[in-house]
Amino acid sequence: MTGKKLLLRALKEKGVRYIFGYTGGAIMPVFDEMDKLGDFHFVMARHEQGAAFMSQGISRASLSSAEKQIGVCMTTSGPGAMNLATGIADAYMDSVPMLAVTGQVATGVIATDAFQESDVVGVMMPICKQTYMPLDAADVEQTVHEAIYVATTGRGGPVVIDVPKDVQNQLVADEYQFDAKSFRPTLPGFYYHPTPAREPLQQAMELINRSERPVMFCGHGVINSNAGELLRKFAEKVNIPIAFTLHGISAVPADHPLSLGMMGMHGTVEANRAIMEADLLISFGMRFADRVTGKLNEYAQNADVIHVEIDPSEIDKNVRTSVAINADVYRTLHVLLGDPMLTYKPRRRWWEKIESFRQVMAEDLRQEIELAVGDGGKLLMKSIIDKLSELTGGKDLIVPDVGQHQMMAARFYNYQTQNSWFASGGAGTMGASLPMAIGVKFARPAERVWSISGDGGFQMNAQELGTIMEQKLDVKILILNNGYLGMVRQWQTLFFDGRYAGTPMQSPDFGLLAQAYGIPYRKVETPEDIAPALQQAIDHQGAMVLEFICDPSEVILPMVPSGGGFEDMIVKRPGSEQPETSDSNGEES
Repeated sequence: MTGKKLLLRALKEKGVRYIFGYTGGAIMPVFDEMDKLGDFHFVMARHEQGAAFMSQGISRASLSSAEKQIGVCMTTSGPGAMNLATGIADAYMDSVPMLAVTGQVATGVIATDAFQESDVVGVMMPICKQTYMPLDAADVEQTVHEAIYVATTGRGGPVVIDVPKDVQNQLVADEYQFDAKSFRPTLPGFYYHPTPAREPLQQAMELINRSERPVMFCGHGVINSNAGELLRKFAEKVNIPIAFTLHGISAVPADHPLSLGMMGMHGTVEANRAIMEADLLISFGMRFADRVTGKLNEYAQNADVIHVEIDPSEIDKNVRTSVAINADVYRTLHVLLGDPMLTYKPRRRWWEKIESFRQVMAEDLRQEIELAVGDGGKLLMKSIIDKLSELTGGKDLIVPDVGQHQMMAARFYNYQTQNSWFASGGAGTMGASLPMAIGVKFARPAERVWSISGDGGFQMNAQELGTIMEQKLDVKILILNNGYLGMVRQWQTLFFDGRYAGTPMQSPDFGLLAQAYGIPYRKVETPEDIAPALQQAIDHQGAMVLEFICDPSEVILPMVPSGGGFEDMIVKRPGSEQPETSDSNGEES
């Protein structure tokens, strides 16, 4: 038995069916063996970064399915391995389990600057949970099992295995044995506490019962632990509103009466103002990142904080915690739901105040979406996303890129399907949408998948249209083209006196590009054509590209300026004499 066979046998034993990647000299033995065995569906990306995001997509989308799959990407050494770095760093920031297998030059020439050699272990170490370089074929199988355990246990994340070429071809000794079924990795320093301790739970329940103005936070940990339904039941039991991080979206239906929508820099007025006036914040599976909190020394100063988090390093890192529960979100909610100590409270005054927050922008947004407000009837991204939500019933799978359109999709799609939103968050990687949508489609082939990109982000991985063509995938592709890097342009409008340095962008003919890959295409330039074009894509059996020519002056509001606090939240469209903000008492200035 060779190292390459042991590698593939271990992947098969762990339930891996799809491998995304790009071959080359240092990984060629594994690819050759994979082709001979026929046990895997290999998907050839057109760029290694695309393979990393495809792996993310399959991992993310299968979290809520009965058959969880870990995404696996495989590339050669040197530039092939280095091109995975952005996708791996992105997965690390967003706690997405995935496995990257890279070929390496033979052990005899490592550290000699051999052809296509790079220090994969050294480069990847800061941006993943663990890196491995097995130097003997007898170590390969155990390394794969341990790596997947590390990637999927506790807080998820990417793991990298760098396999020298001679180790791939090396034969193990005749006495080699490995029992995968009984294998349990020994990992000094790796602590995992899935079950909540009783004492902090008791303290948390006392705070919840005592609170008059509580707000619940839903983070990515709720999605990762498949706890959305439990969170909904818990919120209903105690009558507490829910605000969502970017990654918490789709854990609970967006139109649930207890939902405040997304919080943070581009969150809703009701979510952000409720947080500032709350007396208790109950956080499930989130890390209080800067885009959520704004200015930390002004964040929720008068509130107690209950933090339920699987990773102990995140507790008290950014925000002071009153009660820390280092445990799995699903198990914690299961215990809380079954405890009779928790009581339902009407909290009428609190809900009246929240309703008043909701009205701050409600009428402006309604008019903007319904009437397609814009100079000369130009297309608005809000209107496109709103119409997409209406036509799909909010039930489809949405994979945005990064930028203005991402915030529009987060805010204006009515998510009804659990775990139906897949976005690059912590790293904010432009170009993630198209390849990630491919992975999502492989994970959930029976559901409709939409890749939504700006003209800038789409061009960063547009070559993955080739993968869609080759694999005959039914992925609907929306390009919201406003001729700019839209989010940067919005900042330039608001904070840089309208100097659009480096943001105008000339795009190719996307219709000819789609035609080159044999994918149907339609351009939309008027508001009345939005619905017919979207319906055409829905009805079409197979991939389709829709390009919308959008108003470049459109902005996504509210917006909390970088480095500011929630009291600095901008809630009025540019063009008014004075941008409206909210003061520390939540009143409009």
